[in-house]
Amino acid sequence: MITFLVFLTVAIGILIYETRGLVTDVESFLSEQGEETYPPDAPLLERFELEADPYLKGLVQKRLNRFLIIVLALLLVLTLLIVFVFITDSLRTPVTDDETSPETLAALRALDDLMDEYEEGSDGLVEDDVLESLRRIGDVEAETANDPEVRDVLAEHLEEMEDNTSGALAHSYTKMVEALQKINDLEKKHSIELALANEKLEKEIADRERAEREIRHLSRRLISGSEEAQKKLAQDLHDEFGQTLAALHMGVENLWNSIPADMTPQKESIDELIGLIEDLGDRIRSISSDLRPDLLDDLGLVPTLEWYITEFNEQRSDIHVEFQAVGFKKRLSSEIELILYRIFQESLNNVVKHARADHVDTILTYSYPKAILLVKDNGVGFDTGERFSGIGLIGMRERAVSVGGTIDIRSEKEKGTSIRVELPV
Repeated sequence: MITFLVFLTVAIGILIYETRGLVTDVESFLSEQGEETYPPDAPLLERFELEADPYLKGLVQKRLNRFLIIVLALLLVLTLLIVFVFITDSLRTPVTDDETSPETLAALRALDDLMDEYEEGSDGLVEDDVLESLRRIGDVEAETANDPEVRDVLAEHLEEMEDNTSGALAHSYTKMVEALQKINDLEKKHSIELALANEKLEKEIADRERAEREIRHLSRRLISGSEEAQKKLAQDLHDEFGQTLAALHMGVENLWNSIPADMTPQKESIDELIGLIEDLGDRIRSISSDLRPDLLDDLGLVPTLEWYITEFNEQRSDIHVEFQAVGFKKRLSSEIELILYRIFQESLNNVVKHARADHVDTILTYSYPKAILLVKDNGVGFDTGERFSGIGLIGMRERAVSVGGTIDIRSEKEKGTSIRVELPV
C-alpha cells in the first residue's frame, strides 16, 4: 500500500511539472509571435486554436510522450520491486516435508497410548494443560520429524510440564525421547540394509548378464564347431566316396562290356550292381548337401533356398512349398546365411514329421538392419507349452540367439504353425 501511494505521488508530481512546462512553452511561443497575431488582452483559449497550429500541437504531444514514458518506467520499476519482495518472502518461508514415515506414525501411536496411561493412573495429578502440552509435543514431532531443532522444542515443553506435574511426567518424556532415538536408529539400519540389498541385487544382475553373455558365446562356438565338422565331413564324403564310387562305376561298366553277349544272366546282375552304385552315389550327394551345400558358400542364401525347395517339391508331391525373396541386392554374411538356412531346413523337417500340412509359404526379407525369415504352414499345429522343449525348436532358438537375433514360434491346434526369425545383419 505504501509503495502504491509513493508511486501515485510521484506520478502526480510529474504531471504537474510537465503541465507547468507546457504552459511556459506556450507563453514563450506567444511572446515570439507578437501581439498582433495574438492580442494580450484576449483569453488564452481564444488567442489560438491548438489544432490549427502545428507547433503548439507538437509541444503538447512531446510533453505527453515524456509523461507516458516516465509513468511506464515507474510502473516497470514498481513491478520488479513487487516481484523481488515476493521472491524474497518465498525464500524466507520454511519448507516442511508433509510426508511422515511409518516409524514416526508408530511413535505417535505410542505417544497416544502413553497419554491414556497417564489419564488412567495419575489420580488427577496430571492436569488438562499438561496433557495439552504433551499433545503439542506429538504435533511438533509429526510436523518436524526430520528437523534438528525438534529437541529444543521438546525441551521447552518439558519445562512447561515440570511446572505443573511431578517428576513422573519428566520420566515419561525421557522414555519418549529414547523411543524416538530407537526409531531413528531403526531408520538408519533400514537404510543401510536397503543399500546393501540394492548392491547385492545389482551384483546378481551383473553376474547373470555376464553368465548369459558367456553362455551365448559358448553356444555360438559350439554351433560354429559343429558346422565346421559337418562341412569337413561333407567334403570328405564328396571327395573320397565320390571318387571311389565313380571308379567302381567305371570298373563295373568295363566288366559288363567284357562279358559276351550270350551271358545274359551275368549282364543283368551287373546292371543291378550299376543301379545300386548310382543310388549310393545319389544318397551320398544328398547327405553331403544336407550337411553343407556347396551352393551356400558359392552362390549365397537365396539360390540355395530356391534349389532346396525345388528338390523338396520334386521328392514330396504331397507338400507344396512356395518361396519369395524381397530386398536382396547383396549377400549377407556367411554366418547369418548359414543360420537362416539351418532354421529353414529344420522348419521343413518339422512340417514333414509332425504338421501333416500340404502347403508351406516361405518369405525371406532383407530390411536393414535385419534379415527376416517367415515360414508358415497349414498343418494341424501344436500346443506351444508342450512342444517348446523339442530338440529341433531348441536348436533353432540357440542359433538365432547366438548372433543376437530373435525367433517367434506361434501355433494353434488345427490352425497351423508360423515361425518368424529376425537376425541382425
